[in-house]
Amino acid sequence: MTDNSDKLIKSEIKGRKVTYYLTTEEDLLNVKSNSLLGNIFSVLASLSIGGIISVILTKATGIQLGQETINVLDILMYVFIFGTVIFGCFTAFFHIKPFMTINQIIGSGKVTLTSVSQEETIDAEKAEKGIKQKESRLEILKAEYWTLKNRLDVTEELRKMIINNKLEAIASNQIKGDPDHGTVKRLSIKYKLDGITITKEYKERDKIIIP
Repeated sequence: MTDNSDKLIKSEIKGRKVTYYLTTEEDLLNVKSNSLLGNIFSVLASLSIGGIISVILTKATGIQLGQETINVLDILMYVFIFGTVIFGCFTAFFHIKPFMTINQIIGSGKVTLTSVSQEETIDAEKAEKGIKQKESRLEILKAEYWTLKNRLDVTEELRKMIINNKLEAIASNQIKGDPDHGTVKRLSIKYKLDGITITKEYKERDKIIIP
């Protein structure tokens, strides 16, 4: 007999699907409080129904009940019926209201992630990139301190001088060194500010203020 179990059994791994709904703490508290009140009125309605049943059984099984007792039982019957109607209405209201709030939350907007292991990572990377771009409005792309004979790359040095998206410095040998002794140097800076690429050039001892 041939074993065909490997042909009959198939396995498939699917990505977990997570749905996030936009809500507020106030909405969640409303749902919680309405559900609690609905449960309370539901208990009261049940007690009223129990009272009605008790009155019916008492009248049905009672032997030679006096007229006064019957009158009291009738009054109690009306009270329990009234209580059942009132408590039933409140129960329905406080049980329906959370569903209305939940539907409102669902309708307010959602973000659905499928295959969490991949898409969630991508979204997280995009969010992190967006935060970095927002924080780093000023970015030094390339900076050189130079003469016609020699050049020094001072890109990293200028990047470290950026404070709160602002660069303040003096074009001098103090940045990294002297590429050509006895000659007036120039400083070329190519930078990006809010997505716009700009190139500026300064002479030695000029003050640099960007932006």
